[in-house]
Amino acid sequence: MPLLAKRIAVLGTVFATAVGATALSANAAQVNARAASFSHTGQLATFGLYNNAIVTDQLNLKRINADYVFLSENPEDPFDYVSGSCFGGAVVKNMQVQGGGVCSLKDKNGAPFALSYEITGVKDGKYSGNWALLGGDEKWANAKGSGTWSRTKLPNMSMSVTTLQGEVTF
Repeated sequence: MPLLAKRIAVLGTVFATAVGATALSANAAQVNARAASFSHTGQLATFGLYNNAIVTDQLNLKRINADYVFLSENPEDPFDYVSGSCFGGAVVKNMQVQGGGVCSLKDKNGAPFALSYEITGVKDGKYSGNWALLGGDEKWANAKGSGTWSRTKLPNMSMSVTTLQGEVTF
């Protein structure tokens, strides 16, 4: 995982780790992690630059495809050192947003799992919505979990910071 370590080292200043530990049931874990994401998609002829197709003044299509590395201040957070890729899309029409996608992730021990996300809002370049676990292997095989997320794009347009909060029950 030299690439993962390199990304963490290079972007260490991007992370503002979250504080989180609340009273939980015996099998539940609180999720309160932040991630740096790296958009890695190439330009598509019909989408143009920055994965954005402006159809009209009131209709924009957004392509989402990025790699993520999550960190948490709490080493017991199930998303601490989770990494992987997410993809999906959004439609912004008349200042209203709808869309979502899926993520293929691995935890710090290499166990794979997937989640879905829904985009419910966009304001001042910050996207937000809900997420839910879809399933996985090893400890994620029977896990249930959901929560909220928000993503703020950074000025260079290929990086962003995402905050994930919620609960996972194993």
